[in-house]
This record gives sequence, C-alpha cells and structure tokens, in this order.
Amino acid sequence: MITLSSSDEFLNDAARQYDALPQETSQIYKKHFISIPFELKNYLEAKGGAQDEKVFISDIINGSLKDINMKFDLVLGSETVENSNAKYVAIVTQGDIDASGRMHQNDDKFAAFMNANSKSVVKITVPAGDAAKLNFLMVNSNSPLNVQVVVELGDNSSLELFELCVSNAASTSSLGLMHEIRQGRDATAEINTVHNENDKTVVLAFAKNSMGQNSQLRFNTLYNGGTHSRARNSFRAEAKDSTVEVNEVVFGAKEQKFDINTYVINQGKESHASLESKAALMDTSFCMLKGYAKVEKGASKSRSYVHERGILMDKGAKVDGLPDMSVDENDVKATHSSATSPVDTEAVFYMMSKGITERWVKKLLINGFFAESMAKMGSSSMKEISMSLINSKLETKSYGQMPQIGIKDMWIIASDVGKDGIFKGHYKYREG
Repeated sequence: MITLSSSDEFLNDAARQYDALPQETSQIYKKHFISIPFELKNYLEAKGGAQDEKVFISDIINGSLKDINMKFDLVLGSETVENSNAKYVAIVTQGDIDASGRMHQNDDKFAAFMNANSKSVVKITVPAGDAAKLNFLMVNSNSPLNVQVVVELGDNSSLELFELCVSNAASTSSLGLMHEIRQGRDATAEINTVHNENDKTVVLAFAKNSMGQNSQLRFNTLYNGGTHSRARNSFRAEAKDSTVEVNEVVFGAKEQKFDINTYVINQGKESHASLESKAALMDTSFCMLKGYAKVEKGASKSRSYVHERGILMDKGAKVDGLPDMSVDENDVKATHSSATSPVDTEAVFYMMSKGITERWVKKLLINGFFAESMAKMGSSSMKEISMSLINSKLETKSYGQMPQIGIKDMWIIASDVGKDGIFKGHYKYREG
C-alpha cells in the first residue's frame, strides 16, 4: 500500500511524462512507428453522462452481443463498472498498488497517458492451487476508457482470461488496455484479448510480466478493430523452465493502421520464449510487426524464436516485418524470420476452376493462414469469436460490430438489464 501523496505524485509524474515524451522512444524501432493522429488528453472530459453510459452498454449487450456464449464476470465502461465475480476480481484505485512495484514505468508516452488517467485498476488474484476462468467486456464511449489489469497468480494456480474490447464511440476516442502479470512457481496463465473497436476509436495495448520457476504464460491477441492500433508488449521468461508463448493475429481493412511491437526475453535457464505474428490486410490497410527476441547471459539451454508472416489481399495493403534478435549465450536455440507475400493468384485461379467462388477461395486462404495461430489458443471463446469476426470482415470489410456467432445453447436473461439500463452480467444455459 502507498500513501495518497505517493499516489498523487505517481499520477502527476505520469502526466508530465505524457507531455514530454515523443510517440516513439525505442532505439531499435525509433524510425518505424505509426503516429497517433490526435492528442488523447483533449478527449478526457466526458462527453456523455453516467446514465448515457449505462444505456449504451445495455444496448450493445442486448444487440450485437446477444448471441455470444459466455458470462461476463466484469463489464467496464468509461462511466460504468459491473463486477459479478468478487472471489477473484476486485476494483481498486491507483493508490492501492505500490507504485514502486508497477511494471509500466513512464518510459512510453501512451503508457504514461494510461497511468495518469486510469480511474481504477482491475486486480485479479488467484490463490495458490486455485483455477479461475474469467470473461471481461470492455466498452468505450466518446470518453476514453483506460483499463489496467493486474494479475497475481499463486504457486501452482491457473487462469484463463478472455477479454472482449468493443466501442460505441460517435466521435474520436480511445480504448487502452494495460496488463501486468505476476506468476508464482508452476503457475499457468492464458490471456486472450479480442480488439473489435469501431472506426472512431484508437486502440492502445501494453503488457509486461514476471514469472516463477516452471511457470507458463500464453498471450493471444486479435487486432481487428480501431482506426489506429498501437501495442507495446514485453514478456520475460525469467525463471528456470519458464515458458512464454505470444500469438498475435492482425486483420486489417479499409485504412486501418497497426503498430505492433513485442519483445520476448529469455532470462532463465532452459526457458522458452516464442512470438508468432500474422497479419492479413485488405484495401489500403497497413501494419508494422516489430518482434524483438533477446537471450540474456545465463539463459543456457533456452529456446527463442520470432516468426512474422504477412499476406496482402489487395495491391494497396502493406506489411512491414521488422524482426530482430540479440543472443548473449552460446548453448541456445534461436531463430527469427519474416515473410510477406500477396495472395497466390495461381492458387485462387486453380480453386475457382474447381467450382469454388472467389469469396469462398479467399475465406479458405485466410482461414488456413490463421489456422496455426488459432490452434495454439486454448480458449474456445477466443477461437470462435476471432474466426467469426475474421470471416465477417472478409465479406463486409467492416469492423466494430459483432457478427452472429451461431450459439444455440446459451442466452441472456432479459431481466438482467434493469430499469436503470445497467446490465447485471449474468448468462445461463438454455433449458432443453
């Protein structure tokens, strides 16, 4: 715990850093970044009241999300918080967390923005030996939504977390999501995030972690929404026999821009760190995949790799793959690679000659391209919703809306949306 004065100092310092820092501070990629086209702090003041927030969240859940097969343990909006799983989830203030232990220091402009302007922190605590499975819904309005998720896993515990990020902003706004993940010995975590924000929203994403011996972390992300997406992630396999697996899927259309920068670092002996990034782009969308792997001195017998793959579906689309690697230990296995190509026109022609329409040919190609990444995801919700969004976008080239998932055995209880417009967050199995 820290005192209020320390909390104020932390927030004020973050605000100063946001004003002072450039949009890219990395010495490796300082010439390669997508500029965020507006000053986020100009949009901090709420443009709608709390009552408006409650109504529009219930409208989204009763509308575009009505067919999704899950219970949301936490619903977060710019003005609304609904928490239905107090056993593992708590909403705390910035002042409730020791500032000296925070992973995201103010060395990034937009991390500083989030530190300065996050109203609350979502804290997930899974005690030793426990297993938790949680689903979060995050919805931003015309006011930016900054969500900080702090995960603490005890020894021999496990967590499967699914996060769905959507938006209903009518004017320029942002949705920021920051993760801090701490795992004890033999702890297992799978973090799954779907970004499906609308075309008025800038997406910001950050993640860092620490790990105990023989712990495992799988971090899966689909970047599908938002006008601009900017991710800065750093994952450390820091203990002996620890494992980090990062799977990134990017699907762009129209004029979307993606700037995805991820570090995977081996620190522990016999550790394993991997990064698999795949981007498929349509129209004039653009993506930079910046994967950096480092094997530090002392991480003997470890494994590390970075693989980046891109597929271009239209002539105006562009993927820049910028993998890099630094190895300071001899007895290791380490590889990095990057490859981007247009859709194989001969393969398209061949399949169409067999009677398959061009629309289905592209669907088969993209589904096959992402199949390996999807296979690595343990969460059925992550796989199902991700592929539904990808296939819907292939047909419509639109994003920000949820397609019909086609689930029959679950439904939302209508009475869970009260007269005040607040969704209570409960689902149940359809009887019969």
